[in-house]
Amino acid sequence: MPRKPTQHAREARAGLLARVRALPRHAPLPILADLAREYEMHPSTIFRLLRNLAEEGHVWQSPQGKFYAAASRQKALRGAPVCFIGREMWQWSRLYQEILEGVSEVCGANGSPLVLLSSRSLVFQTSPTDQPEFAPPAAQKKELRRLLGAIPRGCAGYLFDHLWHASALETPSFPSGEKVQLLWGDGKQAQVFAPDYALGANLVAEFLRLRNFRRIGLVLPFRGDPGIDGMGDHLRAALGGLAVTEISFSAHLPPSAVRLRKLDALVCTEDNVAEFLIEKNASGLPLLIATQGTGLLQAPHVRLRMDYRRLGRAAAAHILHGTTHAALAPALIVPE
Repeated sequence: MPRKPTQHAREARAGLLARVRALPRHAPLPILADLAREYEMHPSTIFRLLRNLAEEGHVWQSPQGKFYAAASRQKALRGAPVCFIGREMWQWSRLYQEILEGVSEVCGANGSPLVLLSSRSLVFQTSPTDQPEFAPPAAQKKELRRLLGAIPRGCAGYLFDHLWHASALETPSFPSGEKVQLLWGDGKQAQVFAPDYALGANLVAEFLRLRNFRRIGLVLPFRGDPGIDGMGDHLRAALGGLAVTEISFSAHLPPSAVRLRKLDALVCTEDNVAEFLIEKNASGLPLLIATQGTGLLQAPHVRLRMDYRRLGRAAAAHILHGTTHAALAPALIVPE
C-alpha cells in the first residue's frame, strides 16, 4: 500500500515547486543528480516528486529527460477553455465531483474556463442506490450531435464522461483539441485517464487471503456502468480460489441479514450501496470492503481510496500542458 510522504519529502516537493515558479522562461531545472544532492534525497525520489508535479500540471519533461515549467511549453493554450461533456450536474456522483474539482484547479491556474456541456439523457438515476437508466449507443450518438453545436471555439481539449460508448465517440466531428475519457474507455477515440482497477482488486484479494477469509460476498449493485462493471470483472479474477457468492443488489429488496451473516466478508463495488448496507445492517454485518474509491466512507470501514482530484488534475494538465499520465494507484485503507 502506498505510504504517506515524509516531512522531508513534503519539504523537497515545496522546494521544487518554488524553483519551478522562479525559473526563467525556457530554462530547465538542474539535473536529477544535482537536485538529489541539494535536497539530500535519492535521485529516484526526486524523479518521483517531479513526475507528480508533472501530473499536476506544474512541469513537463522533454524527450531528453529535462524538466521545465509547464507554462514554457504551451503558451498558446494559456486561457484556452477546457470542455467537459457528460451527465447533467444534478446526476454527478461524489466521484465526478472530486474529478472536476481537480480539473478546475488546473484550469484556474492556467486562466482557462471550464465549460460544462450537459447531456439530458446520458444517465438517469432517481437515487444513488437505484438502478440507473443509461442511454443506448444510438441515442448517445444523437445526443453528441446535438451537443456539438454548443461547443465553444478554441477549446484546448475535451473531457468525456466514462458512460459515452466507443461507437458514440466515433460519430461527431469534434474541433481540434486533445480528447480524454475519464475512468473508462477503449482508448481509440480519446486517451483514457483512469484508476488502476486491477491493482485495487489485487489489494482487496491480498487483504482477504492474509486474514484467511474464505466465504466472500461480491455485491454487484447494478449493470451498465462500465467502471463498476469493469471493477467487478477484476475482482472476480483477483478473488479466484475463494468461495465467492455474487449478490445482485436492489434497495427495494436488499439481501437478508441472515444470508449476509453466513459470509466472512462483503466486497461492494459502489460506495453509496456500501453505505446503504451499513445503515440497514448496523449489527451482524460481516466485514465490508468498499472498492469504488471515493471519500464517502470513512473509518472504521475498510475501503479502497483513489485520489480522484489528482486524476482530474492529471487529465486537465495533459490537455493544457501535454503532461503524461500513469494509471491512478489506489490505496487500501485498513483502520487500526
